[in-house]
Amino acid sequence: MTEKNFLSRVSNKVAQRALDSSIRWLNKRSDQYTTYRQRPKFADAIGTRGDRPLDVEPMAIVMQGPLPVPDNFTYETFAIYRRHMPDVRLILSTWADTPEEHLDPLRNLGVEVVLCEKPDVAGLFNINMQLASAGAGIKKAVEGGAVWVLKTRVDQRLYNPNVMAELAAMAKAFPASGGFEQKYRIFGIGYGSLKYAPYHVTDQTVFGHAEDMLKYWTPPLRQDQAPSHFPLSSHDIYTQVPIGEEVRFAAPESYIATQYLTRIGRDLDWTIQDSWAAFRDCFCFVDYQSTDFFWQKTQTWTRLELLHRYDVIWTRHEMTFGHWMLLYSGMLSPEAAERYEGALDQLFMSPIEVTS
Repeated sequence: MTEKNFLSRVSNKVAQRALDSSIRWLNKRSDQYTTYRQRPKFADAIGTRGDRPLDVEPMAIVMQGPLPVPDNFTYETFAIYRRHMPDVRLILSTWADTPEEHLDPLRNLGVEVVLCEKPDVAGLFNINMQLASAGAGIKKAVEGGAVWVLKTRVDQRLYNPNVMAELAAMAKAFPASGGFEQKYRIFGIGYGSLKYAPYHVTDQTVFGHAEDMLKYWTPPLRQDQAPSHFPLSSHDIYTQVPIGEEVRFAAPESYIATQYLTRIGRDLDWTIQDSWAAFRDCFCFVDYQSTDFFWQKTQTWTRLELLHRYDVIWTRHEMTFGHWMLLYSGMLSPEAAERYEGALDQLFMSPIEVTS
């Protein structure tokens, strides 16, 4: 062991003990319960494997976005997927100007690389960049015979070794309803499927049948501009524009979901009630714990397992599987959302003024 490695290991142990002591202090002295979770950064520390044999149809994981990502995250994620799910096709869809030094190791791992040209217009919140790379990767998966497709990001990881088979099983267990032109439900995974923002389905990690996913990720590129009264920056739109306007004119998540809903024959009225009905009929949502979801960009910055508040009902509240199940089962009617419609006039991350 080199001196550098020895000092690093000692420093890590000291930091770990300091962290443990701080959490014990907080749990004893503060008015909050605090826990934490550690996940391996690198594939060589993974000892888990997926169950086999599994009776599943052909599957593909499409990872999209620019390289590189810190800690060689994308390569290590693909290496974990190769260990956990050796029969699943692995596809990276990224930009044509990506240096070969970042691509060759992935090809050697057996990852299929799709190189895309950047669209002329990036679109609000770079939505066209996302649609171009995601759409190209999913087309590659479909051309190769995939029946089930997971679209994810280069900075996100699902540690559950059976995640693809479990998602396909859920899709078959909860058939789509409403009589629309889709084979199975679209599954939202990870951050951004919001309970109180119309049609705001996460655009980060999404799963579905290949035909549905191709339809979901190939809407027209967005050429429109934000309304003239909107702030100029994406951050200011997010923090200063009421939810009702933002989801309708700016949010990529709602644009992609509503384009899909329109294409499969569903009308929209841009209320939370109708959003809940669409969630009940056409979508499903999977909790972080079920997939062991990790988002390097946000979770290493916030140091939080998920964004959640106990002190208020707030506009950033995620649509969980449990919430969705209430709608699916009929125990909760979409009409119950009427008392939350005031959220459309409020900002993201703010408490909701609930009507009785």
